[in-house]
Amino acid sequence: MFVALSHFQAAVLFAFFTSIVMGVIGRETDQERLRYGAYVFGCFMAAIVGISWLMYIGHG
Repeated sequence: MFVALSHFQAAVLFAFFTSIVMGVIGRETDQERLRYGAYVFGCFMAAIVGISWLMYIGHG
C-alpha cells in the first residue's frame, strides 16, 4: 500500500521524526529531551515556512 503525501506533509513528517531522534541522542534527562525535541521541531517548521516564502517570492 502506498501513501501519497504532499511535499509539505513529507517535510513535516521528516521534521517530526528528526526532532525525536535529535532530542533522544542530544540530551540527558527526559525533560531536556522533550524540550530540545520541541525546540528542534519548531526550528524545522520555521525553516520550512521561511524557505517556502523565499521560494514563492523568488519564483515571481
